[in-house]
Amino acid sequence: MTPESEEGKSADSFVLGVLDLEPFRSPELVFHPNSQKSYTLFYDETNNIRKLRFTETGLSDEGFKCFVLGGIALEPGAKFEGLDELRTALHVPANVDEMKFKHVAWGTYERVLKSPRLGVLLRWLLDRPLYVHYSNFSVLNWSILDLVDCLLTHERFANIRYNHLGMKSELHAIVRMDPLGYFRLLRKFDYPNVDPTLTSDFLGAVWMHLYSIIFKLNRERNRSKEEGDFRNEDSFMFFKMLSEAANDPATSLKLLAEEDPETLIGSFAPLFLNRMATFVNAEHVFDEEPSIEEQLDGRRVVIGESDVSYRFTDSKTEPGIVVSDLVCGFLGKHFTFIEQHSIEELDIIKAGLNQQQRANLELFAKLIDKANDECQCFIFNSAVFDSGDKHLWFVDGTPYPPELRF
Repeated sequence: MTPESEEGKSADSFVLGVLDLEPFRSPELVFHPNSQKSYTLFYDETNNIRKLRFTETGLSDEGFKCFVLGGIALEPGAKFEGLDELRTALHVPANVDEMKFKHVAWGTYERVLKSPRLGVLLRWLLDRPLYVHYSNFSVLNWSILDLVDCLLTHERFANIRYNHLGMKSELHAIVRMDPLGYFRLLRKFDYPNVDPTLTSDFLGAVWMHLYSIIFKLNRERNRSKEEGDFRNEDSFMFFKMLSEAANDPATSLKLLAEEDPETLIGSFAPLFLNRMATFVNAEHVFDEEPSIEEQLDGRRVVIGESDVSYRFTDSKTEPGIVVSDLVCGFLGKHFTFIEQHSIEELDIIKAGLNQQQRANLELFAKLIDKANDECQCFIFNSAVFDSGDKHLWFVDGTPYPPELRF
């Protein structure tokens, strides 16, 4: 399956000689006039697994890290300057051809946060006439959300389609506790190409597997009968939909069927298009990425009759991409850490942060505020409610919704 843009558009346009981005544009962009400015956006990416497939022994990648596409943005007409100054501030040896995030920090996320050099980088970014920008995508979320979308196409569930994001968030929160167990179950039924005669059995097995996870969790946490089995209305709604679908002979999963039944995520190319469709007057400068370049294959990318400017280039010749590598290195560590820990675990970790770690988080929060003040479209976080709210709480202390705690 191929990740889609925020508006749910597919990448069918790739087969055409001219690729029109209009289907990828959000109607909400009218409320963000600065998205029409002629910025220069430099990009790198991190945790790019390119595809997620079933294999004979499991999955082609079992890390479930967050894919981040992002970097720095310059005002119209501005030129990037100051790379040598940053190299000096980070004490990068003169014999190093190209700075990488390993020259800033390495190891676990908690260790990265302890790095004084990370603070140097974040302060440098704050003080320069530029903005950070990024798109964060949960690989785990993208690989499982289609089941909710498929069930909601049935007319009997039309009245709850409004809550598709809430139900996807609940599915993600539960699967995150045992992702490999969930994918073993999907593999057993040849998901996404489930045999139509086994639709009921498959949905019943999914219900049982997911319910067993929260049942075990409720017992471990001594949840009372008065509190009920489900942490919130979204969770109850999701399990009710799954149960009703499993018991309805008319339920069909044919919309999940793929030409390549082994594939859960086929390409991240639409995520690149999403950024170009958001900033149609900008110049988009991407680091070399052969799989994406092959799909674009030199096609004209347009919005209406106007060309959208983009190019792929060697990072060694483009200082803006070098800095974007440093930005994405940190963002990939951060969002994967948030994704893979529960709010209860984050409570404990945050309480134990030292002064340097807290100072770096504060600088990170200021960088996000700086970008949002210029253009809220610079920050695109496709994470489900659970992960998005954990990020906001961990970085700047935004209260975490109690209904999202188990």
